[in-house]
Amino acid sequence: MINQYLSDKLRILSFFSIILVLYIHSGFHDYPLEIQGMTFNFKLQEFISGMMGRCAVPLFFAISGYLFFQGIDKDDTHAYAKLWMKIRKRIRTLLIPYLIACLFPAIFYLILEYIPGVDGFMNTKGFSENFEKPLLELGNFLFWDAGNGSPYAFHLWFLRDLILIVVLSPLLYMMNKWMGKATVCGLFFVLSYFSIPVLPIYGIFWFLFGACFLDKFSDIKSFGVPIVFLLFCVLEMIFPVFIWEYLQIPIILSGILSFWTLYDKLVPATFDLGRHKHWMTFCSFTFFIYLYHEPTLNVVRKLLVVPFPHSSFGFAFSYLASPWLFALIWVGIGIVFKRHFPRIYGICMGGR
Repeated sequence: MINQYLSDKLRILSFFSIILVLYIHSGFHDYPLEIQGMTFNFKLQEFISGMMGRCAVPLFFAISGYLFFQGIDKDDTHAYAKLWMKIRKRIRTLLIPYLIACLFPAIFYLILEYIPGVDGFMNTKGFSENFEKPLLELGNFLFWDAGNGSPYAFHLWFLRDLILIVVLSPLLYMMNKWMGKATVCGLFFVLSYFSIPVLPIYGIFWFLFGACFLDKFSDIKSFGVPIVFLLFCVLEMIFPVFIWEYLQIPIILSGILSFWTLYDKLVPATFDLGRHKHWMTFCSFTFFIYLYHEPTLNVVRKLLVVPFPHSSFGFAFSYLASPWLFALIWVGIGIVFKRHFPRIYGICMGGR
């Protein structure tokens, strides 16, 4: 059963995770006109986007798994009926928002093609050329795989995989029931080191992990886990050897545990998100920010560099400020959209 404290915790950690996702997508590249040769900027981005940011999407999967299997016990005689109801609900809350959001970058770039002088703020040019593809190929390009393992709206790979995992949830429940939670999680942990076409094994592991163990994290009261996670991050940056590749899941797990533990340490048990209007507002638009932050975030981060010469400070400032400024702007847009076009907003957001 989810109490008010846990509900608020999940919402705040989800917002914190989307900020980390924005940091991942706010980084500059090793290009001559960007941060090539700027060691400080590389290390700054590596620590925030690489070390901290890698925990964001696994935490999203874990929270999704925990919430999805709420109210369904191992011995529930109505489990499959409940799962079917949840799957049907996700058509509205996940699938429809996904399909609409997949079209947003395409429409955005099509419009910009006819506006002179904006090429410098874009990473993609000439989208209209894709209409030369056959219809099925265009559909695959937009909604499934644009050639890089993600849909054209690349950031939506998480939602695509989550939808597929939800479809597979009866099978996952059956495996949990007959093999045991720990065994199934262990199985998908091992499988995550292999590439299996179509199946989002990595996402399934974190989804099941959240469903089985996320609410157990509150029993951890020590600062030891955050210290261990920070130590891992520092060592990984100082000694970038191949072994870290095989330790990613344990390290990410320590990161998720760190966020969970630090929240309990910093936020009193009496905290009520509903009494903090501004935080409540920001947390209410987490999904909206996620769905539509690309390619618009790219415009914000490049505009913030314009007032500065080609300098380490300018790129660092843009990188650090872009996620928060973008979130502020996008929450404002979301408020206006929801207030003036509530029905359209509701459809785009799956009824949220």
